[in-house]
Amino acid sequence: MRKIVFALLLVCVMTEVYGQEYPFLRIDYRDTFIGDRIDILDGPKVLSKEEVYQLMQAQPEAFEKYQLAMKKQRTSKLLDGATVLTSAAVLVLSFIPPQSSSYNTRNNLLLPAMITTLGLGIASGFYRRSSRNITREAVDLYNFSEKKSEPIYFEDGLTHYRIPDFIGFQIRF
Repeated sequence: MRKIVFALLLVCVMTEVYGQEYPFLRIDYRDTFIGDRIDILDGPKVLSKEEVYQLMQAQPEAFEKYQLAMKKQRTSKLLDGATVLTSAAVLVLSFIPPQSSSYNTRNNLLLPAMITTLGLGIASGFYRRSSRNITREAVDLYNFSEKKSEPIYFEDGLTHYRIPDFIGFQIRF
């Protein structure tokens, strides 16, 4: 009997957690070839940029932080792209044979290219971490703010349908 009561209690708690009226957003990071990508998830669904903007506009403070995070993410991607290009330049310069006429050019360009690659990589890391932290702050502001607007219904028909309470908990499809 205790197992059945415990199972029912667990089902009620999980249904209450997953049956929220408003989306509870979370963050996921993916590494790409150039930089990383910050995804905002509502459950298992990855939200598009338009959907995130639509949700975040209900909270102006969270929306400002999210826009700042997206600017920093773009800057980080630009720096990562520049790092890839300078890394390719270092690779090409390191394979120039010593008897070539451009060997002196190689010596003059290799060290600055290596230092530039290192500097761009460090700067990109700072921007990447900053964009992650600011995105996390924006999502936390959205999730834990006191005033929320009406629920938003997306076209896919799978998210955020409000169903009346049924014995103290909500059912979400």
